[in-house]
Amino acid sequence: MSTSPARISRIIVRDFRFFPGDETCTFNLGDDGKNLLLFGENGSGKSSLFQGLRLLLSEKPPTAAFENYRNVFCPGVEGTIAIELTAGTPHDLAWQYGEPHPAGGGDVAFFDLARRATFLDYKALLRTNVFHEDVDCINLFALLVEVLLRDAELPDGRTVFDHWDALQHLEASTPPLAADDGESEESPCAAEQINEEAAAFRNQLDDLLNVSAGGGVSIVAVANRLLAKLTAGLEIRTQVAPLEVAEVSDDPAMQPHTLAGAEVRLIATYAGQPIDHPARFLNEGRLTAMALALYLAAAHLTTPRGGELPRLLILDDVLIGLDWSNRLPILKIIDEEFADWQVVLMTFDRVWFDLVREHTEQTGRWCYLTLRELPNGAGQPGRPIVEGCTNLLERAETHLANGDLMAAAVYIRAAFETRLKNVCCNYGVKVAYKPNPKNVKADQLWDAIVERQKARQAEGKADFIEPTLMQDVETVRSTVLNRLSHVGAPNLVTAEVAQALNTIRRLQNYEFKKVS
Repeated sequence: MSTSPARISRIIVRDFRFFPGDETCTFNLGDDGKNLLLFGENGSGKSSLFQGLRLLLSEKPPTAAFENYRNVFCPGVEGTIAIELTAGTPHDLAWQYGEPHPAGGGDVAFFDLARRATFLDYKALLRTNVFHEDVDCINLFALLVEVLLRDAELPDGRTVFDHWDALQHLEASTPPLAADDGESEESPCAAEQINEEAAAFRNQLDDLLNVSAGGGVSIVAVANRLLAKLTAGLEIRTQVAPLEVAEVSDDPAMQPHTLAGAEVRLIATYAGQPIDHPARFLNEGRLTAMALALYLAAAHLTTPRGGELPRLLILDDVLIGLDWSNRLPILKIIDEEFADWQVVLMTFDRVWFDLVREHTEQTGRWCYLTLRELPNGAGQPGRPIVEGCTNLLERAETHLANGDLMAAAVYIRAAFETRLKNVCCNYGVKVAYKPNPKNVKADQLWDAIVERQKARQAEGKADFIEPTLMQDVETVRSTVLNRLSHVGAPNLVTAEVAQALNTIRRLQNYEFKKVS
């Protein structure tokens, strides 16, 4: 019996924000619960999906009922945000129109999954830099306590947010003393009790960030390890200020105590030089890299492990502040550091979507969907439609079955070129430089791979690529793929196109040898 955790197999949305009430939109992640790469242009419903999942997996019922999120143009009677888990799991989770939020029901399985879900969008990233330019420092206290570390468990057994909330509403055990004039005054004991609790909270938060968040490793230490993979010479550290009471509330249940020192200052070191206010000096790319490293480190260290439910990482357009050279390392971090998580990566950038697909397709662990807006009549907003993105070789196979040899060959060649790009990128195969990577053609990529194989053979090392596979590729290049470059309609033969399809599929699945 498998002990692998369950995963999300389907996401179902109906009558929620941009999603209309007269039809159900289903995002199918496969029976085995693959990672999801979702492309959607602005206005296609992508943000509605992100918010719906975040509200569904909130550990506390949202302040607004489901009816407040219904589609105003086409409301229905069966609104829902739901997730279905892979086969063999006890039940699925849903928030439905007219029904209470699952956080109000005390379902242990729901809370277990909710604690394992990490959400991050570009708005949250902005809170680490842009919104701090006009103040004295980057203060991450509210972001950490209310968002990033909200559900992280402290050594005293409480979550960060619950401890902070309890501290603000702490009822002192000693009543106020009476002054000589008969009026009540603050009890010194009350302030001392609050300060003692405040110091305990501050110290636990500091330990979580700078000493150990589990396994003897701190969040900042892991963030710096991840940051080194994104940009050279940049490190971060955090300073947690002393926390103490400024004013004791007469009725903390109604009016929280006022606390001074709610500050976690983010400081950077770049090329050995301390940067006290990174938002005023570093560019957007480095600020984004810092924020991502901090978020991912916190998620990695504070999200519960083990059990029957998955850890979820749901990212919405968080890479728009990074240049292309830093986006691909993020994919590597997700692949290496979050290999046992289920990841949902959303983007409005079609080029980035295609690039991610190229780099992940051969893993077999991702599915690819497009969310687009369909016209809905004059004067009416459109409606979202979910479309699958078929594999290039699957498209080729369909055209081959229909007798369209030209179309089949085109898709086979596209799959061939995509695979070569990934191999050269992932295995460090040297290719002649071109200012525009699109000008690096399949022939140049293949020749570079052949040269790698010849060099390894000359040095007596293990083959980079299996010689029989290399010979088969050479054959189909001659019989099918190179013919597409010739002027005029190529003379294609069904058997040769079928052979090309099978050969490139073998190439796609082949595990190349690392350089030793």
